Amino acid sequence: MRILHAVLSEGFYGSERYCGELAHEQARRGHEVAVVTLGHASDCTRALRSLTKRASPTRGRMRLTTIPRTLPAVLHRPFAQILMHRFRPHIVHTHLDPAARRIGGVARRHGIPHVATLHLNFSTPEYGACDGLICIADWQRETLPTDFAGSVAVIRNWLPAAVTDALSTVTADTVADFRRQWRADDQGFVFGSVGRLVPEKGMDALVRGFRQAFPNGLERVRLVIVGDGPQRGALRELAAADTRIVLAGAQANVAPFYRAFDTYVSAARFEPFGIAILEAMAAGCPLVLTRSQGPREFVSDQRTRWIDDVSDAALARALVEAMAAGRQHFSYELSRFSPERAVAEIEELYARVMANKLRATPRGADR
Repeated sequence: MRILHAVLSEGFYGSERYCGELAHEQARRGHEVAVVTLGHASDCTRALRSLTKRASPTRGRMRLTTIPRTLPAVLHRPFAQILMHRFRPHIVHTHLDPAARRIGGVARRHGIPHVATLHLNFSTPEYGACDGLICIADWQRETLPTDFAGSVAVIRNWLPAAVTDALSTVTADTVADFRRQWRADDQGFVFGSVGRLVPEKGMDALVRGFRQAFPNGLERVRLVIVGDGPQRGALRELAAADTRIVLAGAQANVAPFYRAFDTYVSAARFEPFGIAILEAMAAGCPLVLTRSQGPREFVSDQRTRWIDDVSDAALARALVEAMAAGRQHFSYELSRFSPERAVAEIEELYARVMANKLRATPRGADR
């Protein structure tokens, strides 16, 4: 099968990573896959370019095509037309609003089945005419309009093989080095969180809750936040020179951080799924989570400490309780988050969408 993925983002976050990992896995399964991105030097393009070079037993092929950043948005559709004429995809799979509008719209006009993954919220102008829609959680499906005519499947995210491989290579010495950098010895306790620094992720509430829970006199506790984004400056001000709070920035390899955390915290106000939580579970971290949209569906472990409201006081109480429980390592059942399961379910949706499209196309019509 020839599959064209499209993600027109500058940055590289969870949705863009989903696109790249899915494309790579589909190529590994023998499909011919192309991914169209925006800007030769964007973070998204660089990350996906690296992914296309990842060594693997790939039976198919994965290629990357980039729309020049200097090309105005009005010309993205003609670019997509040329690309589809050359690649002739059997299906087009878009990620996030710009790709759904521009690339997906061209696919539909040419009779090519268009599937979109709903990474955030449903919007009729972007997704209302899709032939197929992938929801990553049940809460998204419940928000779809009753008149949506396309095929719908709830297909939860997966734990990428690259993450489990990276976690398996982290040594005790590496963990000790990280904790030494944070001045957290064997008696210290490290809370960690990973995510984009935006209000939805609640990192500001986490910093305030941490400082409320542990006055400056308590020196053996640390908070390490991995990620970058527009809130970085505000978080630095909130930390107010508290050296126990580490803003580690974006990291190419997060695996050693998970291994060095004593408890993983998500203070998200809005979390469609929560892939970082899944990665923390793979590392064996105990969890402190706000009861946000995605996690409350897929995190079923009874040892999880849930926070019902994203308030400083509630976060502070949960952090104190987690630290009082001591340093632990948990084992979670994660077999239902295999990439093989997710890709198989996505390909089942493709087949259903393509069959529906074929039945709806008048005999003899040229796509």
